[in-house]
Formats: sequence, C-alpha cells, structure tokens
Amino acid sequence: MLGAPYEGVPVVRTGAARWRRVVMPLVVLSAVGLVALLLAGRGQQTEIQGAGSTLAQPLIERAASDFRNAQAADDPTRPEETGNDWVLNGSGIEYEPVGSMGGIMRLSDPEIDFAVSDYPLSADGLKELAVAQFPIALGAIAVVHSVDLPAGQDLRLDADTLAAIYSGEITRWNDPRIAATNRGVRLPDQAMSVVHRSDGSGSTRGFTGYLSAGSPQWAAGPGTGTEIEWPTGAGAERTEGVIEQVRGNPGSIGYVEFGQAGRAGLDVAALANASGMYVLPSEDAMLAAASSHNWSGSDDYVTALATADDKQAYPATVAIYVMVKRDPEFARQTQRTLNYLRFLLQDFGGAAKDLGYVPLPASAAQAIENYWNRTVSGAT
Repeated sequence: MLGAPYEGVPVVRTGAARWRRVVMPLVVLSAVGLVALLLAGRGQQTEIQGAGSTLAQPLIERAASDFRNAQAADDPTRPEETGNDWVLNGSGIEYEPVGSMGGIMRLSDPEIDFAVSDYPLSADGLKELAVAQFPIALGAIAVVHSVDLPAGQDLRLDADTLAAIYSGEITRWNDPRIAATNRGVRLPDQAMSVVHRSDGSGSTRGFTGYLSAGSPQWAAGPGTGTEIEWPTGAGAERTEGVIEQVRGNPGSIGYVEFGQAGRAGLDVAALANASGMYVLPSEDAMLAAASSHNWSGSDDYVTALATADDKQAYPATVAIYVMVKRDPEFARQTQRTLNYLRFLLQDFGGAAKDLGYVPLPASAAQAIENYWNRTVSGAT
C-alpha cells in the first residue's frame, strides 16, 4: 500500500521499508561508532612512529627495514607479516623526516613515540617535554660544493673563511682568502652561490657551531642555532633541498650529512680542526672527534659532543640523539621503540658504516642501555 507522500515521494508501508527506516540507521551509527573507537584507540597503536632529523633519515629508515627483516626471520610462522608495509609482529616503524626541531615539537603528539635530533635538549627541555634522550650514533656535517677543481684536489676551508662566505664577504671562488688555504690549487674566477637550510635543523646547529668555534666574528653575530638570521644565501628545505640546489647550480656551496653527500655525488671540503689540520669526514676522523666524550649519561646527555683536540678529528662531527617519552602511559610503545633502538645500537654497525654513519663504541652502547633501565618506563 501507498501511504501519505513525504516531500513529494510516496512512502511504501512494508516490513522491508520499516527495516530500512529503523534498523539501517542503527547499523550506520554502529559503524560510525566503531570507526570513532578505532581512532580514539590510536594511542595504543602497534606501529612505532617517529619524526625528526633529515640528517639521520637514512640511518633510521634502513635500520627499521633491517629490523623488520630480522624479526620476520626470527618468526617464520608469520610470513604474511613480511613485505613492505612495515608490519612485524605488531611493531611496524614509520619515520617522518621533518627536521630535528620539527621532530622535537611533534613529541607532544600522542601518536609520536620518538624524535631524532642532531643536538641534545637542555635539562629544562627534557623536563618540559617529559622525555629522556640518549645518543645512538655519530654523524658528520659535510661542507659540499659544485666548484670545478683540478682532478684529485680537495677544497680546504677553515671556520674563518666559511664564516666570511656565509656572511657575504666572500662572493667569488678565487678570493685571496680561499686561495690562502688552497695553495697550488687553481680556483676559478666564478661567482659563489651560498645555500643554507630554511627549516629548523640540527645540521644548521652543527654547522653554525663549527663556525662559532673558529670565528669570533660569527660567534658574536649570527651565532649558533637550529634557525638563525642568515646574512646571505638562498634557503632550501630539508637535506634534499640543499643537495638539489648545490648539485644543480655550478659554483654553489652548502652543508649536508656526510653519507647523503656521498650518495648524491657531491664534492666534500676538508675542514680545519682545532689543531690546524685539514680533515675530510671519515669513520676514523669521527671516532677521533668523539674519543674524549663521556657516554655515561650522568648529565642526562644534555652536554653536546665536544670535538676532541686530536689532529685526526673531523671538527663537524655530531652525535645523533633519540628522545622517548618517560610517562608510564606510553610505556608499551616506548618498550617497542627501545627494542628497535637496541637493534640499531647492537646489530646495525656494518650497515650504518655503509651509509656514512659511525656506530657508538660497544662500551658507550652498554652505558646507554644501562641508562634506559635507570630512567625510562618500559625499558625492561
């Protein structure tokens, strides 16, 4: 039978019609409620989610891939959980390379389990964010360039000269101050294009720290920081942006992580260290730079890596730090994160070297695990 029209459309009064009018809305509401419940439970997700340093991106992502493969090999009964979806026994790993500052800022997000930074937080910062931090590897800030030099010749730069370049005082490659540190090398009469990071970056902090340590003028002026007021140069977002600008514009100079510079095919400059020696980044040079550092965690790792006064030390060596949450509410996710980081510290050394990073000494790795057990909920 036909009932009274509703908005011009006849309504059929049958059992099926009543089912559609009464039951179907309940089904829809139940489905919506289920979705909302799943979203609300996001804080208990089985994936590990991190964010931060672009300098450390290859290290974090390659270690995650190898960790996944190792976990799958340890559990052959679950072959369906291998593959490229990052899922491994309920502990998938995702990483967003948003820069050191961006990663630290995202720690307040309940979905982010760890941040990676090229510099340590202060004691006040650790307290404010309720996190613990510790180093996981060594890296290096490489000064890269696209100036045409004679075959077999490395560009040599000291902090004073680099500060003059990034201050806009030196604008051509054959400037006498560059020639003074590159005697016998034919330098082209070519305009210089200066590139720096435009986003908050630990790489910027490491690079400007080297400039401040060797140039009083720079220390008193732009200074050291993740973001500074650059006197000159073009900004580029993230490491990829700096690489693209330097590689695509002859006569450019910039700074990026050493391993990524090598994979991009960029030329790297030798930098003057505290002993006056010009050193290229390498495993031995980075280890020499960190040889006197205290890895015990007695200061909660707030003291940045200080380059040792060693003739072989590469002066722009940095430690890579991870921050995890202390709150017991996140203990389950922190435990998963630390399982992954334990793999990175103990079993990833060879692959880390292949990527241009340097694993921490075994004694340092053990000291860091001891620190976890003392200070981090879910560490054991």
